[in-house]
Amino acid sequence: MNKILAFSILGMGLTGAVLIISVALLFNPPIGNVLKIVLAGSATAFVILAISARVLRQRLDEITE
Repeated sequence: MNKILAFSILGMGLTGAVLIISVALLFNPPIGNVLKIVLAGSATAFVILAISARVLRQRLDEITE
């Protein structure tokens, strides 16, 4: 379970980086629709990974107590 939590946090970092880069490109979009799809996918993946990291962290805390 520690590996899953670590990969979840790593995935959050990577999707967060993609989101930061994508938001800057929204002001001068080279390709409009594709950028919006990438932004929506990255935001969805970030939210899913954040929720899974939080749930896994709570489960690990319960196991260690």
